Amino acid sequence: MKLGDRVLLTSFPGKGFVQELAARVAEGAIVVLGPRESLYEARKECAGLTHVLLVEGSRDEIPWAEAWFDAVLDSQPDAPTAEMLRVLRPGGRILALALPGESGSADGPQMG
Repeated sequence: MKLGDRVLLTSFPGKGFVQELAARVAEGAIVVLGPRESLYEARKECAGLTHVLLVEGSRDEIPWAEAWFDAVLDSQPDAPTAEMLRVLRPGGRILALALPGESGSADGPQMG
């Protein structure tokens, strides 16, 4: 990831991961999707991260403009949804995001 990238996370992987990613794209933007009930806690955890926005949505319903994101981080990158492809800019990338508790993941979220 580059400093000015615009990144979409299709789920909230946890505060530590978002903070690390926010440092890597310090001049960009990060949009994290999730259900309304999980966003309340996520907002508290991400307070102070001024270029991180938490938005109600899912990988199947992304309330965002077409071709806006440079990268999409998703737990199923080999099966992107039409919505993920719609919001990804030409030449953008869909990357794997392994969340804790998913098969093959380590203790924390990983990007690959």
